[in-house]
Amino acid sequence: MRAQKIIGNITVTCFIIVQLLDWLATYHGLTLFGTSVEANPLLRTLMERYDIILVLTTAKVIATIAGSLLHFFQRHLAVAGLTMVYTIFALLPWLKVLSLSPAF
Repeated sequence: MRAQKIIGNITVTCFIIVQLLDWLATYHGLTLFGTSVEANPLLRTLMERYDIILVLTTAKVIATIAGSLLHFFQRHLAVAGLTMVYTIFALLPWLKVLSLSPAF
């Protein structure tokens, strides 16, 4: 039981770190290329209407709360799966796009 709790804590910590890294990469990408590069049409529309930081932070806080609730209800496999999905389909594409752009 103790090992399962430790693995769950590591999993949710990784999820939160990926959310933070995705926030940073997304914000950097949006400041370089504008909102047209945002793949999520709902977020893109909200970012065009409201402040980018507000929308992006709200989306990440909601995702973090959802992941934390899954952790609270001991759905660690779901949290691990979502961490992988975010890493593969959100974070890695941003890192690839940002690596193609000049640093300054």
